[in-house]
Amino acid sequence: MNISGQFRPVATPHTDNTQPVGELLAQGLELVEELTLKLQKLDSLMLTGKPNEISEAAASVEVALNDAAPAFAEIAEAMGRLGASNLAAAAAQLRHIEQEDEAGLAEALRGALTRFAKRSVNASRRAQQLNRGLSAALRSLQALGVQEAGRLIAEA
Repeated sequence: MNISGQFRPVATPHTDNTQPVGELLAQGLELVEELTLKLQKLDSLMLTGKPNEISEAAASVEVALNDAAPAFAEIAEAMGRLGASNLAAAAAQLRHIEQEDEAGLAEALRGALTRFAKRSVNASRRAQQLNRGLSAALRSLQALGVQEAGRLIAEA
């Protein structure tokens, strides 16, 4: 596959007032690894049935995602400066301008994001199953005449 002509000419991957692409990619990789660990913890906790810990872990993932947003915006901006629409194209452009280490970081970040996305889908499915199970259990309790459904929901 020939990729020539896909990129605009770029003299340098960063300007004086921006962080070097390699540093941005390394930071992004660290953030994704941290997010993955938090997501793994949340996914594992969903199997334990401990609602307080699940809630804390979910909040931790949400905060980490919000905190990571500016870094990923900078990465997207750097990819735009490279004339690349995604990390695979960024890696190819970085190789084209002979920045092999940065290209490797772009590929590593792409792989880490792919793994994170798969884990996120799995955790989301588990959360939906947990929610359906809790809802079914609460409906069953209500059918048996339990009047304190609000309290049961809060405890669940």
